[in-house]
Amino acid sequence: MLNVTLKKAIACGLISSVLLFPMVPAAIAATPEQCALREESFGFTIDDYGIEHQNTAILNIAVDFRYVDQPTARRENYLNFVPMAAEIDRFLREYPNETDYWEIMNRNLAESLFAQNPQMESLRVRLAVAKGSGDEPFNRHSVVSLTRDNGCPLTHS
Repeated sequence: MLNVTLKKAIACGLISSVLLFPMVPAAIAATPEQCALREESFGFTIDDYGIEHQNTAILNIAVDFRYVDQPTARRENYLNFVPMAAEIDRFLREYPNETDYWEIMNRNLAESLFAQNPQMESLRVRLAVAKGSGDEPFNRHSVVSLTRDNGCPLTHS
């Protein structure tokens, strides 16, 4: 009986079927325009970091991230970068695979940091390896950028 009554009400235009059964997406992707409205980002560097990986190496590490947009600035929505820098040090000291390419190490580092910090909407980690490290006569670097599903990418650095 209820089905018949609802169908008649919809047919007569008294009730919209959209109101009865709204389509709600699981997640709404931010548009480039929305992403451009406000971007709060933060970054820090760890310079001249000595590491035993592929023999010995000197790294310069740059970490930049975009905060998840919040309506107000409250302390709990922000990160203290000092524990994050300590986590990078721990990660690199305990990294298990001496033969991994720098790109693999950097990706694993970035994914670990991103998973541990839900306040980040996007993250960029640049790992620069100094010339002479591992007996290679080249400066080289790896950059890993991550953005949460339906989030805004980091545009400032």
